[in-house]
Amino acid sequence: MKRFIGIDLSGPSNTKDTSLAIFHGDDSELSFHQLIEGATDEDIYQQGKLTHNTIIGIDAPLSYQPGGGDRPADRALRKAVVKIGMRSGSIMTPTMTRMVYLTLRGISLSRTLSPHATIVEVHPGAAIGLRAPNIESILAYKSEMEHRYQLKYFLEQDGVTGIPEKALESSHSFDACLAAYAAWRWEHGRSEFLYEAKPPFHPFDMSC
Repeated sequence: MKRFIGIDLSGPSNTKDTSLAIFHGDDSELSFHQLIEGATDEDIYQQGKLTHNTIIGIDAPLSYQPGGGDRPADRALRKAVVKIGMRSGSIMTPTMTRMVYLTLRGISLSRTLSPHATIVEVHPGAAIGLRAPNIESILAYKSEMEHRYQLKYFLEQDGVTGIPEKALESSHSFDACLAAYAAWRWEHGRSEFLYEAKPPFHPFDMSC
């Protein structure tokens, strides 16, 4: 049984919007274990280094494109989500004004955690959007709790158990659960989207 952590990261000055969801899983089932809301860098580090048998999915850019602009992975994922009806703006350039502080925190944390755990960059909305049939719920789940309930039902049919109501009360916490789900699917070779790492500048896979 492996440990899967999903992190919905916020910028470094707004940690109250960072949620961390911990699951335990094998090839067939992913079971909820713990939710930490308002997670600080220290909280994330302590959880990530508890055991080497941990896979962490981080919802944040973990690299940037030298010279600025989209990474090839960003362009490829944007193309994939637009094709199914998601908004192109859901995939944001790492160095955009609204994103650059998140990118900074994502890069810092991923390098801090990588000696202790396996890291993958994920996009929660795309992870569920590329699998769930109801595009209306995908487009609305961040703002409407009823759609998070509908997506939870889909996850249960796909082997995810025990997500509590508390995790549905916040889109950040639900996204943390989706980040863990994406990491679980990636670990078992079941990504719906995969852009492989291109070291040294892009050292982590991006997967949904």
